Amino acid sequence: MSSLYIHIPFCRHKCIYCAFYSVAGKRDTDLYVDSIVREMHARKDFADKNLYTVYFGGGTPSLLEIKHVQLIMQQIHSVYNTCGLQEVTFEINAEDAEFEYLKALKQTGINRLSIGTESFDNENLKSLNRTHGALQGIRAAENAKAAGFDNISIDLMYSLPFSSFEKWQKDLQTFLSLDVPHVSCYTLMVDEGTMLEKLVQKGKYKPLSEEESLRQADYTTDVLQSHGYIHYETSSYCKPGFHSKHNTVYWTEGQYTGLGAGAHSFDGTVRYWNKNDIDLYCRAMQTNGSQPCFEYERLSGEQMYNEYVMLHSRMAHGLDADYVKKRFPLYYPHFALQLKKLISCGLLNNDCSLTKQGWHLQDRIILELAV
Repeated sequence: MSSLYIHIPFCRHKCIYCAFYSVAGKRDTDLYVDSIVREMHARKDFADKNLYTVYFGGGTPSLLEIKHVQLIMQQIHSVYNTCGLQEVTFEINAEDAEFEYLKALKQTGINRLSIGTESFDNENLKSLNRTHGALQGIRAAENAKAAGFDNISIDLMYSLPFSSFEKWQKDLQTFLSLDVPHVSCYTLMVDEGTMLEKLVQKGKYKPLSEEESLRQADYTTDVLQSHGYIHYETSSYCKPGFHSKHNTVYWTEGQYTGLGAGAHSFDGTVRYWNKNDIDLYCRAMQTNGSQPCFEYERLSGEQMYNEYVMLHSRMAHGLDADYVKKRFPLYYPHFALQLKKLISCGLLNNDCSLTKQGWHLQDRIILELAV
């Protein structure tokens, strides 16, 4: 089975921390959606046609009209075998999560929502350049449940240089009061090319110390686990049975096809990505791909081994020595040697899962195991 990712790169404006490909301002949405449908048909055989999950990401998918979502979903069912389709996730901004829109989304076949809340504090939201307020974030979750969604995820950010530990505590308590089954808690990263990077370079924001960031990370895990949430991936927590099936495909080297400008695909050995250019993408799709808008690379054995190490070091179940020995025999001697060192210094347990210190030092684990 495989997964399908659909990238909607439109935004009302760019958030200061966002490093994903997106464009602020109004675009020809009808043309873009038609181009996605054309690409879907053109690349239907890139990966296994038996679909497991679908994910609408961005950008801001909730800028789509319901007619656009309906069209894409109809085409998915006509192009792929969806008998085994388990999860269809739709990213939505809090300000777009009105009851009628959510109810209509549910009727298209969307069965999981990822709400971009980021914080329940108005000052934090203003500093992040978000356009919704704290009450809209709360109402978004309430509207989602009222519209019939039981599989809901909320995005929150911590280690904010303009915030405080006390505000993060309140954000987590507000989240818990909403009683939704999944949360993604991201530490604020200063990515290259973002507005946040420029603000940091100008001295307007000073990133938190490593000690304070780890304090907030440990508090997050302790509080969520005490309320029944499983810490199954670096930034991801869920109630039993509510892990993100789609993201787990990425983390376990599964096959996926990405549609849209800037979208990435992987068939197990070949990495394929569309260029970050909406106009180029639409021209290419409207001319049956006669104007190539993509690049690709075939991964070497070394690259696939390093990706395995990088991805599985992010997950609670950790690494699998037997799998590495079978799949990557050339690199197993190095892996086994480094594994012993990581276990002896307390970063990994005997079963290769992460210790508490290991969660803190994932980059070190990856560097030690990579070749």
